[in-house]
Amino acid sequence: MKTKVFVIGFHKTGTTSLELALKQLGFKVCGVDKNLLKFKNKEDLNEYIETKLEKWDAVQEMPWPLIYKNLYKLYPIAKFILTYRDSEEWFNSVVRFFGSIRFPFHKKIYGVPCAEGYEKEYKAIYNKHNMDVLNFFSDKNNFLLMEPKQNFNYEALCYFLGIENLPNENFPHERHHSKRILPNYKLYRDLRSLYWNFKKNY
Repeated sequence: MKTKVFVIGFHKTGTTSLELALKQLGFKVCGVDKNLLKFKNKEDLNEYIETKLEKWDAVQEMPWPLIYKNLYKLYPIAKFILTYRDSEEWFNSVVRFFGSIRFPFHKKIYGVPCAEGYEKEYKAIYNKHNMDVLNFFSDKNNFLLMEPKQNFNYEALCYFLGIENLPNENFPHERHHSKRILPNYKLYRDLRSLYWNFKKNY
C-alpha cells in the first residue's frame, strides 16, 4: 500500500502540475470533492474521508487543503505537501482564471461572491491558510513546502516520498492557461463571467 500523499496548497499554486507528477509516479489522485464542505459533524466528516480515500492514494485541489488537520489526525504518517505562490501572483492568477464568476463553492471558502474585486478577502484566507499550515507542521518531518520555479521537480518530490527511481522526463507544467492573452483584459473577463453566471444561474 502506498503512503498517502495530501497536497494542501490552494488552487492556482501548481497543484495540477503536481497532480500530473504524482500520477506519473503511480499514485491515484483524487481531485475536487465538494461534499467535504457539507458535514457539520467532525466524526461524520472523518468517516466520509476514510471511506473516500480507500480508493485513492493522494488528494489535491479544493477543498481538501481546508481539512488538513482532519487528514493528519486520520493519517499521521502520510506525506503532506503545501504548494505555495506569492499572494500577489496567486491572486492575479485566480482573477485571470475565475474572473467574477460567482461559484457558490468559492463563496463558501472565501465568504465573498467572486474573486474579481475582492482581493483583500481572498488574500486574507489564502495567507492565513499558508501560515496556519506552516505553523502546524513546523515540528513534523512528513511535510514539504513546494514552490514553482524553486523546487517543483522530481528530485525534490521523489526524495520526500522516498522514491529512488526518478522518471526520465521533465516535471509536468501546466502552461497553457498562462499563455492565454484575453483573460488579462477585464472586459473579456466580465463578459465571460456574465455568460457563465447566466448559464449556471449563479
